[in-house]
Amino acid sequence: MSITPFILGRGMAGQAFQKSLAILALQHPDWGIQETVPLSRNQKPEISTQTPNPVLFIANPHGLHASSILEGEKAGFKAVVVEKPACVNLREVGSLKAVRIPVAVCHGYHQMWGPQTLKQMLEAGEFGELISIEGHYWQSSAAQKALGLSPKPHPWKNDPKLSGGSDALIDIGVHWVETAAFLMGEPSFKGSAWLSYANTEASHRDTHVHLNLEFPQGLRALGSISKTFHGAANDFEMSLIGTKQSATWNFMNPDGIWVGNGGSRTFLPRKENSLGSQQPPFHALGWLEGYIEITRQLLFELLGKGGGNYPRLENNLKVLESLFSLETIRRK
Repeated sequence: MSITPFILGRGMAGQAFQKSLAILALQHPDWGIQETVPLSRNQKPEISTQTPNPVLFIANPHGLHASSILEGEKAGFKAVVVEKPACVNLREVGSLKAVRIPVAVCHGYHQMWGPQTLKQMLEAGEFGELISIEGHYWQSSAAQKALGLSPKPHPWKNDPKLSGGSDALIDIGVHWVETAAFLMGEPSFKGSAWLSYANTEASHRDTHVHLNLEFPQGLRALGSISKTFHGAANDFEMSLIGTKQSATWNFMNPDGIWVGNGGSRTFLPRKENSLGSQQPPFHALGWLEGYIEITRQLLFELLGKGGGNYPRLENNLKVLESLFSLETIRRK
């Protein structure tokens, strides 16, 4: 039994894949995870017919993800793990629908303890009738650059061919939308996206977005997405509002959920450690937990040990198709 990982790209996501594989190699020595094979941004993935269980990890710019998935399947890779988003427009959604090998999309928040627990609570009927899902994903990178508080390089995100022609919406908003769809149990929706370009570094890079989403059965989701929220770190939050109770999970405190009932709130702490790095609660690895768990589940499936529980490409394409079809309103 052996697995050969190839990592396409060397940025933060590429490093996250490298670290995740190192941890999994320690947890599952019987899987035979080999030393990673590095590939540069524009390098076409190629493998030998003798390579055991080759898996392609895609961490190059957003605008190259779709072509890299297709090239990986054509080259003979057994499976793919791709950084979000899987693609950046409706044309690419259509091309990826023909992919037949397993592809995991790195929506790590979806895979963490908090959203997984909220989903279990929702399915158990603990919220009563669900009224709405609301929340935000706030960062401050655009605000810092606008105020001269951080370096101003010319990253690939300033090139619309590489970034996909958007920033806050496609780079981080897709995380929030995908998690909302996971909780709703429905990948398709309609609605609108209001986009602001205040403090932008390049004309195509939206920095603040309001999302108003309508799912089947009249269910609603409201999201605030920002890269220009002054003082924000990596503030990802989901709140479920129901007729019986509410609950809020925030990535800044990932091992707990605040549950509201009437006029009171209680803190529900995490007690299990079966996901990701499998470290004890309150000793986790932050956003790296999602990478570890998604990779673990895909490799688990590849080795014939059962069906992997991870964000799959086929379902993710339905989310992206809805996201790219939203009515967009640009701030004047």
